Amino acid sequence: MKRLLAVAGVSLVLAGCGSTLPEREPEAVGAADAVVTEGDTTRVSFGTAPGYEYFEGTTFVLGPEVAVGGAVDSAADIMEGDAISVWTGACAESFPVQCQVEAVEVRRGA
Repeated sequence: MKRLLAVAGVSLVLAGCGSTLPEREPEAVGAADAVVTEGDTTRVSFGTAPGYEYFEGTTFVLGPEVAVGGAVDSAADIMEGDAISVWTGACAESFPVQCQVEAVEVRRGA
């Protein structure tokens, strides 16, 4: 049993390109509509997938403290059209909603 758990942990790290993504379901799923990187901060305008309309119009701010995994090594590598899953912390109830981002997973291609 311990060997299986150790292997699963290694797989998780490899899938996240060296970063560990949360083990819970992401709060937001959709696509990067626009991406702007300035210094060590990347802003991702978010297009929601069905069922995640709460995040409509949101721009996620990704600083160096945000874990990034999947098809990219850093937030600066995210491109317009990339499919993304976002894990958030606290959110300010506004429109659009403003959330602290914990982690982002990026998927490319079909």
